[in-house]
Amino acid sequence: MQIMYKIKQLALMLGDLVSFSIGFLLSISLRYLELPNWQTIEQHLALFLMVYFIWIITNFINGLYTLEHMNNDRAFYRRFTETGVISLIISITFFYLFPNQQIAPKTILLANIILGYGLSALWRIFFQKFIGIKALSTNTLFVGHTSEAQELIEILKKNPEKGYNVCALVDPSKQLKSSDLGFDVYNDLNTIRPAISNHNIHLVVIAPHLHQDNEALRELYELLFWEVQLIDLTAFYEMITGRIPPSTFSEGWFLQNLRETKQPIYDRFRAMVDYIVGTMLGIILIALLPILALAIKINSPGPIFYKQTRVGQFGKIFWIWKLRSMYKLSEDGSAEVGDYEFDKWVAKKGDQRITAVGRFLRRTRLDELPQVINLLKRDISLIGPRPERPEIVDDLKTVMPYYPLRHVVKPGLTGWALIHQNYTSTREKSLEKLQYDLYYIKNRSLLLDLIICLRTINILIRLMGQ
Repeated sequence: MQIMYKIKQLALMLGDLVSFSIGFLLSISLRYLELPNWQTIEQHLALFLMVYFIWIITNFINGLYTLEHMNNDRAFYRRFTETGVISLIISITFFYLFPNQQIAPKTILLANIILGYGLSALWRIFFQKFIGIKALSTNTLFVGHTSEAQELIEILKKNPEKGYNVCALVDPSKQLKSSDLGFDVYNDLNTIRPAISNHNIHLVVIAPHLHQDNEALRELYELLFWEVQLIDLTAFYEMITGRIPPSTFSEGWFLQNLRETKQPIYDRFRAMVDYIVGTMLGIILIALLPILALAIKINSPGPIFYKQTRVGQFGKIFWIWKLRSMYKLSEDGSAEVGDYEFDKWVAKKGDQRITAVGRFLRRTRLDELPQVINLLKRDISLIGPRPERPEIVDDLKTVMPYYPLRHVVKPGLTGWALIHQNYTSTREKSLEKLQYDLYYIKNRSLLLDLIICLRTINILIRLMGQ
């Protein structure tokens, strides 16, 4: 993981906790019009610490610890205000569900929200000005130029908050000039060590093809005795983008990194979670179905539900269920007319086939609710690559031979690719989705699943469906 980025996120969280705690003391002082004694503090402390934990989780879900969002613009502070309101609503619900007979901290809670989030906002202004970009930045040198190195350089230049300052590049191919990139470019491998000294480099990113170059290996070997960190471009690419670089796609790499997809304890825990979540979502579906069904029927003629074939684990074909969100243009209730064409079958932003009610269903993801049937049948899991239609899979296999590798695990209701890029409407975006899916398959864990769940909640709250 990106250690400097994580340190900054941790600093933000600790700053929020301090802000909430100071707000707590001020709120008690205002409530009783005197400095609080320890007995009063202790009486409230346990409940409010649980509330602060909820606030921190809410902040995370709403992206307040995503450094890329900290631009001091209206969008960020609107997001910040929304998060404060959501935290207040959740806190009121918490105190209602777990009442304390000794205290009823309505005034203190409201004051704590206002003061705590107000201090947190001031902390973020200070953080952005003095810590956000400049502090803990790692001077970085790229050795060897590839398309993926170029992509990373552009990402890091646009997102300095990630904590990497690209200072120079060594390009033995001699195809680049300093003026092309805005920093120093060296053309000889024997300039690696002078470049490190000149730019106070802490991290050296090595292109994979240089592992076959004896001269490059001799120069890089000498760096083992220097105070610099060496990292392969492939690993650095994964760390920064959360994707597997296409240049690594090969049978050998897949055998080495994707062969252990069976994790008995992890898989059993996931199955248990799938049944629990499936049951909860099923209850929500039953409760909302009369209203949603009536709205769909009134808005346009056609069935309430429709089903499509999808490709599941190991290429197994299954039926997936959805609430209809498009106009009925075919006998089966779907919106596709004629023979398969990628550009026509894949939904796009502003698709004219989507009904007015369907637009709401898609933005809220309520159209996906019937997939609880697939979840309980174990056709899909809660988290995994989103299942595609067989026709689209066959099409993408012609341009991406390794595309079926995403089927070595169960598809999911949500996934790593979904939280990063939402819908894919082009073949290029489909390749990017495959990169995300392979990253997830390689790095599957309970922690990664938790992150995906929390970010999915953020997508639902912000109505980011399409």
